[in-house]
Amino acid sequence: MGETRKLAGRYRLLNPLGAGSVRLAFDESGHRDVAVRELRIPAELRDSALHQARRAMVLRHASIVRVLDVVVEAGTPWLIMEFVSGASLEHTVRARRPLPVPQAARAGVCVLSALTAAHAEGIVHGHVDPGNVLLTPTGRAVLTGFGLPSRSAWPSADLWSLGATLHFAVEGRPPRSAPADGMDPLRSLIRAMLHPSGPPPAEMVRETLERLALDQPLDRLVEAQGPLPPAQVAAIGLAMVERLRTGAGFHGGVQPGNVLISATGHATLLPSLRSGTPSAYTAPEGVQSRTADLWSLGATLFTAVEGMPPAPGAPLRRAGALAPILYRLLSGSPSDRPTLDELRRALESITADRAWRQWRD
Repeated sequence: MGETRKLAGRYRLLNPLGAGSVRLAFDESGHRDVAVRELRIPAELRDSALHQARRAMVLRHASIVRVLDVVVEAGTPWLIMEFVSGASLEHTVRARRPLPVPQAARAGVCVLSALTAAHAEGIVHGHVDPGNVLLTPTGRAVLTGFGLPSRSAWPSADLWSLGATLHFAVEGRPPRSAPADGMDPLRSLIRAMLHPSGPPPAEMVRETLERLALDQPLDRLVEAQGPLPPAQVAAIGLAMVERLRTGAGFHGGVQPGNVLISATGHATLLPSLRSGTPSAYTAPEGVQSRTADLWSLGATLFTAVEGMPPAPGAPLRRAGALAPILYRLLSGSPSDRPTLDELRRALESITADRAWRQWRD
């Protein structure tokens, strides 16, 4: 293949892009750089592949590398794609190191948004992997590979592959049969996305990734800053109570790693993702229920205000006005724990205190 070869009389082939089958080309009619990929497929599958590739041309999204044209040259189909400057997620991780959680979550938000747009058009990607996720110099992640013959007809397969891609991003290896351990929210989400029973709903995945891209888990915040003021902890508790009040049934995953704190101090309790609850935050009765969630909530607030999980006989040295509430929440008898309405009123009385208003402002 010579350097001066043209496709369809307008796309002049230039140098390869990376180690794959994609090449840089110059569109002499559009006066722009493009990327081209030869579709190497059996002749009997060519018509179907061309149909899929042309369908992908309708996709318009900030996180999708657009398919601009599909040409057939000497019986061989070629994809003409938007040229995007950036390095693949695979190359970035192998050349440097696994991504920090916020960066991996931001990439996940972009890729999931791209997949959601494609699925709305009835298009399944089928090739989501670290090599097809490009990280641009501006920090945006874009998904390439649309227009290739899909390996699956099910959107859930794309979500599984996104989970495997995120696993590679933070672990530096594919999940294979041993997904990453750890109770942090991103790894819990990844394991849920790779679960044999199928991934969580896309909306739950999106919410979790968006929060992880911007906010900090409560356990990391306490680790970095030390115990938090009682009034701030009461405000965190109120946000968690509201989430438990509006949820259907029990939560089953209340613990500091599932509580994200924004830069402005707002708290969000993430959905439970089949990850369970660490032993330090599991109610003594050992069963999942709404009252067990209350005990776990108490243990979470104890950690926030005291700097460590509760233990039998552990004193409350920093809790202040929170102490009576925590004693009730951590009762070994479920019937002695307050209701969510009682808890909300007690926490509101603390956040209404003048000292809290001064701290907040």
